[in-house]
Amino acid sequence: NFAEFSESVDKIEQHVARARKIIHNLLGFARRMEPAKEKINVNNLLDETTGFLENEARYVNIRIEKNYQDNVPVITSDLSQIQQVVLNLLNNAIDAIGHDGTVTVSTCYHEKTDEVELNVTDTGPGIAESELNKIFDPFFTTKEVGKGTGLGLSISYSIIEKLGGKIKVQSKVGQGTTFTILLP
Repeated sequence: NFAEFSESVDKIEQHVARARKIIHNLLGFARRMEPAKEKINVNNLLDETTGFLENEARYVNIRIEKNYQDNVPVITSDLSQIQQVVLNLLNNAIDAIGHDGTVTVSTCYHEKTDEVELNVTDTGPGIAESELNKIFDPFFTTKEVGKGTGLGLSISYSIIEKLGGKIKVQSKVGQGTTFTILLP
């Protein structure tokens, strides 16, 4: 019975970890924290953030490609909150692909609007058009039961809006998905 007992304990630990993550996300979503103001090199932020997931991606044969414009100016915003959003988008992209694919992170600067653009593009299965308008709704998820809480994108949307930016999504089934963040 030791094997059965060990398996049960593992399942309990998984459910406790999942509950902890849900509660943490709910608290973060409900919190009304003022964003920190600090100087951020967006290209460096993306390098650092992709570094967190490179081993995980490599393990499932997913390449992370970087395509940064050199003229992207330093912005003043909340580094940890932007990093949280990018990390969520990268995790979602890796989950969507599963294995054998590419995630591309890119930046560019729009002089006319004085906005910095960050893109996270994946070669996953894409999101059905009927689901795109719900993608930022709290508790909406396209992941299988037990794999996602449906809070990551709604929290990301809230964070980017609070920072004075915009987040949008483009996707075609069978062709992948691109999340675009525009920051002042």
